Amino acid sequence: MIVKYYLNLDSDKNLFCQIIDENIKESINMKYYVDPKKWNYNNQKINGNDFHFFTLKNFESYLFNRYYDLQKLGKERILESLKLEALCLLKDSGIDDISKNVFNFYADKFGLNRYDKYIQAFEKFTGLRPKDYKVQIIDYILHFHTSNEIYEMDTYAGKSLMLKEIIQNKRYSDIEELTEVDIWSEIYDENIGKHKFLSKMSNEFEICLDDNFRRTGIFIGPNESLENRKNEIRKMFQKFIDQSNRNTNWIDLAWNINEEILYPLAVITMTGIYDLQVCCLEYCELDFYDQNEEWKSICLGDDLENDDNDQVFYIRIFK
Repeated sequence: MIVKYYLNLDSDKNLFCQIIDENIKESINMKYYVDPKKWNYNNQKINGNDFHFFTLKNFESYLFNRYYDLQKLGKERILESLKLEALCLLKDSGIDDISKNVFNFYADKFGLNRYDKYIQAFEKFTGLRPKDYKVQIIDYILHFHTSNEIYEMDTYAGKSLMLKEIIQNKRYSDIEELTEVDIWSEIYDENIGKHKFLSKMSNEFEICLDDNFRRTGIFIGPNESLENRKNEIRKMFQKFIDQSNRNTNWIDLAWNINEEILYPLAVITMTGIYDLQVCCLEYCELDFYDQNEEWKSICLGDDLENDDNDQVFYIRIFK
């Protein structure tokens, strides 16, 4: 299936989504106006600074997930079913409803708090009302845009899920950009044997050079060949091996040599040796408490225990 967006200049709400499967096509009016001057005609996408850029990314992911779900169930006329589902998501408040409903779909699927709980937590913390803010959803994090600030809200369950997804799917650039090296470095246990760590990281390195190389978006310069880029990475990995010793913190060493590839590989290796779920929960503990005092916790209800992390929301000013 292919999902793409386009502008229909004959419509007031001119943004449309088209889903294509072989020779079958369905179009969905997204009930949203995009200034044609701000439309990216090369990539057929809205600008990254558009408020609903992430809404459309989340909607696209939702369509693919539902497509494969319906396919597994042996459903016929899948695109027609997807269009009907999309229209239900849009029926009340248009594209704003998509954000909320798609988030709730994943919340129910993965055991997260639903959208309205985040709203309650935010209003309890700030005293603001719906007219005072707009909500932007980025994966499992909510951004609240007010007249003066942008607030970021997260949870143990949401952050743990994000970490597991980017590690299990070997999304190198996301590991580099969305996680903190200092936290992984603290989680690292120096008792991991050199042979054990290097053996597993070597396997991950071969995966990186093989089928994972292009999929993860490793940067290749305009005048650089694929093989030259791989040779450059091989040299970096050899440097990593040469500088390692019995007392090495592998996370720090990988970051110091190359944060784009070696650092994600070291994180994937470490969490593969340990229990991934435990590592993700420990990361949350260090991020929300020990490492980052700017996070504030919000409990819904006065009778909740402080360690009931499923019912605690964390908020900070977004930078």
